[in-house]
Amino acid sequence: MDETEANGAVGDGAAPAPVTRTRWGVVAIAIFVSVVVGYAVGKVPPTIGLVSDEFGLDRVTAGWLASIFFAYGAGFGVLTGMTGSRVGARALLLTGILVLVLSGIAGALATSAAMLLAVRVFEGISFAAIVASAPKITVDASRLEDRNLTLGIWSGYMPGGMALAMIVAPFLAEPLGWRSLWWLMAGAALIATVLAVVGTARRRWPEQPRRDADAGFDWAGVRATLPVGALWLYGGAFLLFTIQWFAIAAWLPTFLTETQGRGPIGAALFSALVVGMNVTGNMIGGWLMHQGVPRFVLVGSANVIMAVTGALILAGFVPDDAKIPLAIIFSGGSGILPAAAYAGAARHAPKPDLVTMANGFMAQGAAIGMLLGPPLMAVVVGGLGSWEAAWWCMLVCPAIGLAITAGLFGIERRSA
Repeated sequence: MDETEANGAVGDGAAPAPVTRTRWGVVAIAIFVSVVVGYAVGKVPPTIGLVSDEFGLDRVTAGWLASIFFAYGAGFGVLTGMTGSRVGARALLLTGILVLVLSGIAGALATSAAMLLAVRVFEGISFAAIVASAPKITVDASRLEDRNLTLGIWSGYMPGGMALAMIVAPFLAEPLGWRSLWWLMAGAALIATVLAVVGTARRRWPEQPRRDADAGFDWAGVRATLPVGALWLYGGAFLLFTIQWFAIAAWLPTFLTETQGRGPIGAALFSALVVGMNVTGNMIGGWLMHQGVPRFVLVGSANVIMAVTGALILAGFVPDDAKIPLAIIFSGGSGILPAAAYAGAARHAPKPDLVTMANGFMAQGAAIGMLLGPPLMAVVVGGLGSWEAAWWCMLVCPAIGLAITAGLFGIERRSA
């Protein structure tokens, strides 16, 4: 994509309108909406114990409760991105937020584990819709010079929202019950709906790309996007990152309780600190790209950090006092990868109006990884008999990730 294409409005046949200034208000709305999705994910790990006690869940089923949120995105992330290219990023974003409102209400009223799991699947539609559309809106609202930075900030939505949920969970769930976190999500999503409707309206953001209401499904865009190798590699790197990162994030409260004897509040707050550090990594990743550091360097560095610290977190010879600092390094250091992946998707989309479709690769990779991570961790730890015995499993995803990095190196050097 050259600079003229990257700055262009798309869809009405008019000449592209250059983005002369970054619309930070629009960027902030895209970030806030996405943080609510992160909260939707993060409200489960600190309440797994309470939900399991009420519905009699075993560890593997509890792992699915955390991860089944991503079932829809794992199956239809790319398709959702393709749909977004047809209906428009704003419409897709609003659809995702409304799903969060409805699923928050339904989850709070759940009367069985089966109902709650079904609601979590429905809730996951919001992830695919918002994660495909919000970065497109961020790109459209940003000057070319600011896009690595704004996408880097935006990519912290998941750990930011999860950390927020983990902070409020022990103070709400203990006195009011786990359902209070679902009601809070519904309320936050309703506020986000209002902000998005008003803040992204054309009268407030007149230079946003226009959509041709009579356009058919963009099969030409599909044929142009699917063969792009860089999108598959960035999506694969994101998949491997999320398997490992979300497995740690989802089970960290339980791990700290079982191996270090920490109480619910202490375990939740330490977990929030660890998860929240990923936001710092996202921002550092955006800043490093803004300074000219290649994306493949960030992907490779993140995998090295995850390999070393991930194995040490579970290793039995490492003192307990060192494990939370290691987890902080793991989360913060790996956070540079999502920033690189979304920036890579925007860079390698065949044309600007296919960025939403390209983001579908990232959404699907993230969803598959987050769907598999917690239950895989539960199966591995259960099969090996202890957390300590599973240390070597933390080397598998980074090893494959480094192989992907080698492929990205070749692609990025040829496209530079």
